[in-house]
Amino acid sequence: MGHANALYGVEHQTGHGIGKIGGEAKERYDYRTLVRELGVIHSQYYLSLGTVTWCRISAEFLRAKLQHLQRVLPEERRAELEVPCRMLDERIEFLLSNIECASVYNGIKERMESQQTVLFNLIAQSDNLINVGLAKDSKEMAVASKQDSSAMKIIALLTTFFLPGTFIATFFAMPLFDWSAPTLSRVTNRHFWVYWAVTGPLTLTTMAGVMVWALWHNRHVERLQKTARDSVGSGSTGDKGQEGKGQATPGEQTPKTSESKKRARSQNYSFRGILNRRKRPSAAVGAQP
Repeated sequence: MGHANALYGVEHQTGHGIGKIGGEAKERYDYRTLVRELGVIHSQYYLSLGTVTWCRISAEFLRAKLQHLQRVLPEERRAELEVPCRMLDERIEFLLSNIECASVYNGIKERMESQQTVLFNLIAQSDNLINVGLAKDSKEMAVASKQDSSAMKIIALLTTFFLPGTFIATFFAMPLFDWSAPTLSRVTNRHFWVYWAVTGPLTLTTMAGVMVWALWHNRHVERLQKTARDSVGSGSTGDKGQEGKGQATPGEQTPKTSESKKRARSQNYSFRGILNRRKRPSAAVGAQP
């Protein structure tokens, strides 16, 4: 009876049951609490069902023994015990009838299965609502990112528009020029070559450093990818993969070939690809007789 009341409480909270459910009770349930309560009800129900089954087996055993005694007892002894035996048999029959009714009382098993299905559906609906909310947030973030991208493009365009004039103004404002000189040949300072002697090597050094860093970064990423592929391959193949290492079948060579082609196409647009394209003509010139 206790698990029946608990089941009714779960039905009241989910809003799917035999009772009258208020509209305000449908939005206050907690799925974790309801699932835990339903699990407790399942345990209590099957514990009670085990007790009822044990009682039924005991009653059937007593009834069988009573019938056996009626067959083996002498005629005069059987006549003396006829009334007590009939009363005991009727009590056993009444007990079995109660046990049968208790096993299907209020359709508890079917109601529990129904509530479990309802909870799973409610959880799925809640997850779908969360996914819809995440999709809306992602769409809003995409729109905001697009707006930010448009603003950055405008800023970059304005910067590109004013950059030549800013550079020329800064360049002519250096003390390397004397705009008050009487002739144009005397405007440039005689130490003007120092500016180019410092700026040229510094610019080349900066570009070389960027290219070296890009080359190192690409190799580092390739090592990480190779390590990840090896770890995944060893974990999936096991000892058999270790024994067959170095022997590739035609079916295994095709994915590797396509992967190497994709990697080559992606490297054509990286700094490493640019460096390789620059090295190929020089190597070809050096190979000519």
